[in-house]
Amino acid sequence: MIDFKDSRFIITDKKSTSMVHKNISGMLIDDEQVVEFYIADRFPVPSEVLFTSKRIIICTFEEPDFPIFTFLPYSKFIAFSVKNSNDDTMENELELYNYYVDKIAFEFPGKYNLNLIIKLIGNSII
Repeated sequence: MIDFKDSRFIITDKKSTSMVHKNISGMLIDDEQVVEFYIADRFPVPSEVLFTSKRIIICTFEEPDFPIFTFLPYSKFIAFSVKNSNDDTMENELELYNYYVDKIAFEFPGKYNLNLIIKLIGNSII
């Protein structure tokens, strides 16, 4: 399970949304699409982070045969903060806040454009 007291994910790679596992595709709700698909390092286990049109899905591989799925609906966040740079040498950050898990953060080292993710979250929080 995700320890939300230490909820920082460091994105290491971006993957094509066509590479999403069948397990996750089967969990999508009506009219939900995977928009961004990332690999994250989160000591001690790697994770997959998917930003869909409705929520964030985090798949953690503590045991390879038994992934753990965490679902974070955008509509449950009350605020978010973004550092979105176009400079390859700077990291981009996304911090999301809600009443239940306090804060969850994603670091995007290098050049990542977070505009689409910002729109998805912004449309749900308003």
